[in-house]
Amino acid sequence: MARAATVTTKDGGAPAGSRRPARKRPIGLAALRGFESAARHLSFTLAAAELHLTQSAVSRQVAALESDVGHRLFIRKTRALMLTPAGEKLARSTREALSAVDRTVDEVRGRTASPRVVVTTYPSFASLWLVPRLAVFQRAHPGIEIRIDAQGRRIDLEAEDVDIALRRCPPQDAPPDAVKLLDEDATPALSAELMNRFGGRLQSAADLSRLPLIEVEDDLPGGLVSAWPRWFEVAGVEADGESTSPVMVVAYIDQSMQAAARGQGVVLAYRPFREDAVASGHLMLPFPDIRVSTGYGMYLIVSKVSRGRGAVVQLRDWLLEEFARGPARQP
Repeated sequence: MARAATVTTKDGGAPAGSRRPARKRPIGLAALRGFESAARHLSFTLAAAELHLTQSAVSRQVAALESDVGHRLFIRKTRALMLTPAGEKLARSTREALSAVDRTVDEVRGRTASPRVVVTTYPSFASLWLVPRLAVFQRAHPGIEIRIDAQGRRIDLEAEDVDIALRRCPPQDAPPDAVKLLDEDATPALSAELMNRFGGRLQSAADLSRLPLIEVEDDLPGGLVSAWPRWFEVAGVEADGESTSPVMVVAYIDQSMQAAARGQGVVLAYRPFREDAVASGHLMLPFPDIRVSTGYGMYLIVSKVSRGRGAVVQLRDWLLEEFARGPARQP
C-alpha cells in the first residue's frame, strides 16, 4: 500500500500555500499573577514583594509570558516600567479574570459566611448621605455585610476588589456604563435660629453679605473655587468693595453642614445633602432657586466582575431607589 507523500519546505516548515494552525496552549497562572502585579505597580520589585518572590523571578515570569503571547508587554526603562498597548489590553482582562477567580475561591472557602458588598465613595457623602440610610437597607437585608471605603480616592474597582462606586466627577469622566444619579449644584442654607438673630427675613440675595459665611476648603476634587463670590455673581449681587469673606473655613462638607445647623453661619449647600437637612428642619433655603452649578455629577458604577452577584444587585437597586425617593426617611 503506497504511503501518502509528505511535502516539506527547505526549512522544514509547512509547504507554500498552506498554513499550519496557530499553536494554542494555556498560559501559566503564575505568569499572569506576576504580570498583573507588575502592571499594577509598574515595578518588578514591588510585584515581587507583593507575591513573596524575588525580583528576578517576576522578571522571568513576564519574559516567559511575552514569549507566549508574542508581544512585548512592558517598555523597560532604567528605573521604571511602562505598559505597551498590548500590555494595557492584557492587564485589563487579566485583572478582571483574576479578581473573579479570587472572589469565587473566597466564596468556596467560606460558603457559610455572609455575602459582602464593598462600596467606595468620598468621606462627606458617606457620613451625610450613605451611612444614615444604611440602617434601612440592613433591616431589609440582614444577611448582607456592607463595607464602606470612604478614602475619597478614585480606584479601579476590578483591581481592588470593590463592588460599587458612588463617584463624583464631570460627565466626560464617567464610564460608559455609569448611571447618573444627579447633577450637582449649590445654594445657600442656614438655620432658623441664625435667621431669627438677623431679623427673621432676607429680602434679597445681597442681604446674605451681612451674615457670617462658611466656606469649605473642600474634600472634593474640582470643587467650587471662591464659592461665595461666584454665587453672589450668579445671584446678580455686585461687589460693593466691602469684604464678604467667610468667618469660618472648614476642611470638609459635613463639617460645614454641621456648623450651619448649629447657627454658626450660612453654607453653600450641595445636592444631595441639603435636601435631608431641610427635610429634618436643621436648615432652610432662603433662595432655593438661585443655584450655582459645579459642573459635576454623582454616578453609580458597578464592577464588571461582581455585577451579577445577588447581594450587589440588591444594594445597587436599593441605592437607585433611595436617590429617586429624595430626602432620607427617619429609620
